[in-house]
Amino acid sequence: MPGARLVSTPVTVEDSLEGINEAFYEKGWTDGLPIVPPTEGRIRRIADYVRRDPSEVVALVPPAGGEATIEKIAINAVMAGCLPEYMPVLVAAVEAMAEPRFNLNGIQATTNPVAPLTIINGPIRKELDINCGSNALGQGWRANATIGRAVRLVLVNIGGGLPGAVDKATLGMPGKYTFCLGENEEESPWEPLHVERGLSRETSAVTVVGASGTSNVAASYLNARVLLSCIASAMAFLGSNNWPYGGEPLVIFCPSHAAILAKEGYTKEKIKLALYERTLRPVSDFEPEYLDKLLRRGKKVVDGRVPLVFRPEDIMVVVAGGPGGIHSTVLATFGETWAVTRPVARPI
Repeated sequence: MPGARLVSTPVTVEDSLEGINEAFYEKGWTDGLPIVPPTEGRIRRIADYVRRDPSEVVALVPPAGGEATIEKIAINAVMAGCLPEYMPVLVAAVEAMAEPRFNLNGIQATTNPVAPLTIINGPIRKELDINCGSNALGQGWRANATIGRAVRLVLVNIGGGLPGAVDKATLGMPGKYTFCLGENEEESPWEPLHVERGLSRETSAVTVVGASGTSNVAASYLNARVLLSCIASAMAFLGSNNWPYGGEPLVIFCPSHAAILAKEGYTKEKIKLALYERTLRPVSDFEPEYLDKLLRRGKKVVDGRVPLVFRPEDIMVVVAGGPGGIHSTVLATFGETWAVTRPVARPI
């Protein structure tokens, strides 16, 4: 509700940008980069946009179980540099991450370099100028950068995911700063991710994926058979998280690769089946101790081969990126996490 009282305890710090950033850094409230000072006016401007009570609890964020109220989400959105219009997307992302199947508790505390990847679908992509095309996972786009960064700050400041103390990532990865893109629905020959997951095309939505980093697949305008073999090879390296856990590895096809597959009659279902079959590896590829671990975690040997995932439909397919490219991307997922999709609630 616009104008409702804010309840967070004010913090008094030196009245300079340098002093504010130093104080916030010392308290562990940042991601290491400078933040936008969350003054009451800035917080209210973002919190008021969603027209909800600032004290409303959206979710409890593991592992600390902190209350992600509208106000506290807004504070982190301010710090990340978000515009008020981004707030509904951020709220939906927090709701999605808090779903038990996403296993945010595990994601926050593991030694794995996992981070929530936020995928945005629907009309809101255009309204917010979300980058779905060239360099969609790279720098230079305010909406992608600040929404992804706000997600990280929520995980730290509300969920308690402090690096070293709770976040035990052995090395981490750049996606732990910001990890957000839109699907290039206009260049995709298939139904968008949110439609595949049960929503209408006209609905704006957020999908969170527990991804462990990106692996580029360079394939110069080949046929579908060779392209799928290249993708499968990148997915099925022996160190992938998806061997012991199954999970939902994500393939982000660039538009040119998607066009090659569609021209040869490949639907998403056919792609997933083809990748499932191509990622089967013979038992002889695995050391006995590792194979035993896979079998104890529920993997089955199929005609002398081991599957990367439990079912073909567990493989996720998205289209993003710019025109004329030869690069697609494969992302392994963290252990026991499953993607969650939530619609974006528009302000009433």
